[in-house]
Amino acid sequence: MNILAIETSCDDTCISVLEIQNNNFSFLSDVVSSQAKLHEKWGGVYPALAKREHQKNLVPVLRKALEEASLLEKGEVEKKNVSAFLQREKDLSKSLKEFLSNFKKPKIDALAVTVGPGLDPSLWVGINFAKALSFVWDLKIIPVNHIKAHFFSSMATDKISFPVISLIVSGGHTQLVLSKDKNLHKVIGSTRDDAAGECFDKTARIIGLKYPGGPEIEKLAKKETEKKVALPRPMIGTKNYDFSFSGLKTAVLYRWREEKIKDESFKIAMAKEIQKSITDVLVKKTFRAVKDFQAKTVILGGGVSANSFLREKMKEKAKESDLRLVLPDKKISTDNARMIAITAFHEYQKGNIINPKDIISLPNLKIK
Repeated sequence: MNILAIETSCDDTCISVLEIQNNNFSFLSDVVSSQAKLHEKWGGVYPALAKREHQKNLVPVLRKALEEASLLEKGEVEKKNVSAFLQREKDLSKSLKEFLSNFKKPKIDALAVTVGPGLDPSLWVGINFAKALSFVWDLKIIPVNHIKAHFFSSMATDKISFPVISLIVSGGHTQLVLSKDKNLHKVIGSTRDDAAGECFDKTARIIGLKYPGGPEIEKLAKKETEKKVALPRPMIGTKNYDFSFSGLKTAVLYRWREEKIKDESFKIAMAKEIQKSITDVLVKKTFRAVKDFQAKTVILGGGVSANSFLREKMKEKAKESDLRLVLPDKKISTDNARMIAITAFHEYQKGNIINPKDIISLPNLKIK
């Protein structure tokens, strides 16, 4: 079975082709088109721009993914009107029609697409694109929960001992999820305001670093300085598993404003403390949940999971607690279609396939 997965929940246009044989996974292709440079001037993702770039990038990314998978074959597809599916994506409609007029239906058995959570305009572009391909190629569509995919891709490929506590941490999400088995998930903690990744981005901008802020703060924090800065650890002592990072952002702003000499040494000290503050809260809350729910496995997922300092602290705590820690490869920590494809196969096995016309964007989708 071959699944072609589409991911457009935020600002990365991603398509992967997954081959499944006897429950063994093999990726035939994995293509990501990043928009990070375009959003740099805004200090964060600009939704209208993200939507426009997805419209421009989807067909080239599709072509590249099929080429890498050796599934692109010259020949005209049966002419079907895809305009009805892409009424608000005129340029995408035009480029898709051109593509379909030159290439045959590939050896794909099902499509998968992210339906949420994420940016509504971005999600709709991917969904409408999947619907158009489904119509022309006569394929079923498997809708996928983006957050679920972040940790389920690890569950699906590894031998996991339950219960599992998953920390999903990115620019838009900071959640703790309790999983009693592969099909039973419950969000036990989430951010009340800014997500951890969002806090990295906003505090980086305050101290004069470019977007995306997380990698920039991590890079600066690796440098040495004798300067010391103290920042708060919001909600680190509360008994619940929720997070709040808006207070840290405000504290960074006030500390930055009061400093008279904003030299390189001070910026390094700020970067170190921002990273340590966010990490301390994430690790403390995660392992409090581990203890309370007697978890046997911890999974770290989401874009912020690429942060080396966070990964090391999670490793240290897991070793101390004699727990298994599942870390994603840094290359696939950020948004990607691989995790969408893997999760789609699980949903397919459960029969979670719905009529394409009933698939809609669910920007605030929760985990079930």
